Amino acid sequence: MIPILATGEAVSPMHAHAAEYLPLPALVYRPIVDAPPARWALVWRTATENERIRAFAEAVRATAP
Repeated sequence: MIPILATGEAVSPMHAHAAEYLPLPALVYRPIVDAPPARWALVWRTATENERIRAFAEAVRATAP
């Protein structure tokens, strides 16, 4: 998504931490102050699921609020 945004062909909502971790001179980050809190989710291809992925997903579930 970042390369598409950098071309000027699109705009996109992103988590606020993107400005810290992806500081690109071609991009402008503006906070959306009245937006509801964002939720995160893990995503992976079912065809590549393995024990390591399942263990990581379980660790996330165990520590999630």
